Amino acid sequence: MTRFSKHMVSGSAALLALSLTGVALAGTNTDNSSDDPISCEIKATETRGMITLETMIHSDTSIDGQYRFKVKSAGRSGNTNISQGSNFHVDAGDSIQLGRMMLSSGSVYDASLDVTVSGGTFSCAERIGGAT
Repeated sequence: MTRFSKHMVSGSAALLALSLTGVALAGTNTDNSSDDPISCEIKATETRGMITLETMIHSDTSIDGQYRFKVKSAGRSGNTNISQGSNFHVDAGDSIQLGRMMLSSGSVYDASLDVTVSGGTFSCAERIGGAT
């Protein structure tokens, strides 16, 4: 299950920027039935001893933003610390893949996606592998 935390940067200034643009932010799991205009998702697929992680963003409105996709090993096996990030654009009513990586399926990983749009930041997080 995706853990979601939503926080605003720059306090009142970020809230004002979001209210002026009419953008609301949300994090979701793989269920895309959210009523929120912007949502994020971390997908994990295991095939032939490898885990593929893909991050997605879904938006009802045209948006520009930045993302940071981080994966760290959570167990005692190995030491993984990967970070990807860039700017992105999503057209109204569209979904795009932000990042993708492949990892060994024998470990436990904590994956997080931090997305910044119009001064507001929201996150999706997922523990991958092992017992949940």
